[in-house]
Amino acid sequence: MFKQRYVACGAFLLSQISLTAHAAALMGFEDSAMLMTEIGRYNQEWMLNYSPTFGHAIGVEQMRMSGKGEQATTISGINYTGIIKRWNLPSAQANVWFNGSVGEASGHYDGFAYTPSLQFDVESTRLYFLAKARMIRAPHMNYDTAAVQAGFSFYETGFNETQPWFVMEVKTMRNNDPSVQVTPALRLINKNYFLEFGVTNPWQGEGFAPRLNAMFVF
Repeated sequence: MFKQRYVACGAFLLSQISLTAHAAALMGFEDSAMLMTEIGRYNQEWMLNYSPTFGHAIGVEQMRMSGKGEQATTISGINYTGIIKRWNLPSAQANVWFNGSVGEASGHYDGFAYTPSLQFDVESTRLYFLAKARMIRAPHMNYDTAAVQAGFSFYETGFNETQPWFVMEVKTMRNNDPSVQVTPALRLINKNYFLEFGVTNPWQGEGFAPRLNAMFVF
């Protein structure tokens, strides 16, 4: 009986770790570091944080973006990430996150900048959904964004194997051109990383924009 409970508990913990990685969590496990980056035509971003305890992480972040007919603005700052609520469901996991940074904007806009956001995600081993709202502000600047992602895995894999997912994202950004960005992507997920390759607004012909997202936990 004790052995059966031990095995069941271990399987449950492994499933939760796997789900957290699959959901592109905003932090790693306790006493870990995480590097996240997005590289695309319309904006570039990277974040490096450290989780001293479960549910909290602090780090540094930099993002670069430009509005309609404007030169680029770069925001550099100190970032905090925290879990507001987590639900461990029978075969899935759901989370509400707070993430935000305070720092300095330079370029087309200059001055104190802040980027608070809320994110909700839920995922099983085969399905995934995310909704996120983010304020991106500096003096006279408003690049507020909202995004929805949905996806599915092609098949289930073991804990140490790479799992392929198809993910579709729809994102809006105020004062940006294009204001609506639709990105179909292929996401490859392992226990300590994910890589995502997509194309934003592929129907635009020569105006389409390749995009790369990556996350590494170490």
